[in-house]
Amino acid sequence: MKTVYDKMEFCAAHAAQADDASFSEMLALLGDDNWRVRYAAAVALGDRRDPRAVDALVNVLQNENEAPLFTQPKLEGSAHAGSNIPYEIVFPEGTTEATKEAWRRRGRVIQAACLALGNLGTATPALLDLLHGYATDQSRDYAVRAASCHALGQLGRPESLPILEQASGDEEWCTACEARKAVKKMKEHA
Repeated sequence: MKTVYDKMEFCAAHAAQADDASFSEMLALLGDDNWRVRYAAAVALGDRRDPRAVDALVNVLQNENEAPLFTQPKLEGSAHAGSNIPYEIVFPEGTTEATKEAWRRRGRVIQAACLALGNLGTATPALLDLLHGYATDQSRDYAVRAASCHALGQLGRPESLPILEQASGDEEWCTACEARKAVKKMKEHA
């Protein structure tokens, strides 16, 4: 696999398989330099539902937390990230390509890893700490907050209920909706 596209296609093609060789390769791709490859690997590992991937996906979340994640630049007349209002992103003059690429990446890898971890169904203390933090951190993109609420609902841990109840009041609709669905699911299964 030489190109980013080849690596992403490998992940998609092997997402439903259960062989150790492709599983090991996807774990390795979680550390790829290109965020699109890491995203594809996280999605594929979530589809595989192999709990052996939990620690590697938690590691991805921790690495992404340390990487520069540039949120949407605040533009006059722009809307928040969850809005349907069209807008054009205009970066300040002199913005580097690395900064633009970090903006393109922003919470996408974290979102994919959160959703994958929810699919795996194994809640470690480190994972719950990360998901609880994402669910209510207003500095995170809405997609990260919503994905963490969805994952917490899938994991169904009682210690997550107060966090989800708090997130149910999020001003961003997707996050609040995912949190409310998770609360409802957890209360029904209590």
